[in-house]
Amino acid sequence: MKSHKFELLGNRLPQGKVLFCAADSKYFLRFAPAFVQSCIDFDQKLHIHIINRNEEAMRLQTMIQDNHEIITFTSESVDLAGTDERTYYACNRFLVASHILRLCDAAMILDIDNILMNEVQWNTCDIGLFLRDPLPGTTGWEHESTHVAAGIVSFTTPLGLDYLNRVSDRIKSYDKLRWFADQNALWKVYEENKHKLSTFVYDGSIMDWEFKPDTMLWTGKGPRKYEDPTYVSKDNELTERLIESLHS
Repeated sequence: MKSHKFELLGNRLPQGKVLFCAADSKYFLRFAPAFVQSCIDFDQKLHIHIINRNEEAMRLQTMIQDNHEIITFTSESVDLAGTDERTYYACNRFLVASHILRLCDAAMILDIDNILMNEVQWNTCDIGLFLRDPLPGTTGWEHESTHVAAGIVSFTTPLGLDYLNRVSDRIKSYDKLRWFADQNALWKVYEENKHKLSTFVYDGSIMDWEFKPDTMLWTGKGPRKYEDPTYVSKDNELTERLIESLHS
């Protein structure tokens, strides 16, 4: 990871209670419009971190930023030669969260293919994690790593922000990034520090990949983001509304 350059766009870091996600330009262009519009619908602050932003992503980011103050941005330029890009993109939000979110009262770290379906349910615990039994049939690294689903992580206190800082340091300590590195770091740092952390445990009633109307977040897990008709229909509707509003 050479030539790393971090850039604050719009001259301010997010504050208050914020949703946070990160993505490369391709995923930003494909999934950000629906997530952004869903947050606008609920007047919910959202911060997006863009990795290796191209010109098309810059244009969309500028239009959103110029029209909606509750949506803020940072970006980074990073040389990913010799690094598994898919793994870096998955880990990135946890690498940068403790820096970008340090002025926030609370934050939820999410995937960019989320859709906010109902008002955010904030809690007051130091951290929030989606804890679960390891995936069936896994062993070793995968078994250890899948105690946590990385799709939703939150903090509301300085102890929670310190947890995120430790997660970032743990990911950076790995000799080589490999798949599940983010989940492995989330789990190991939690195990080491859970005695001093209050933890809210998320479940499918909050982060939902079955797309029920009364849940807080729909998350486009795996191929569902492209194939499930309920998710795709909502994604298309929100995307169209945002693009139309930006060009009106």
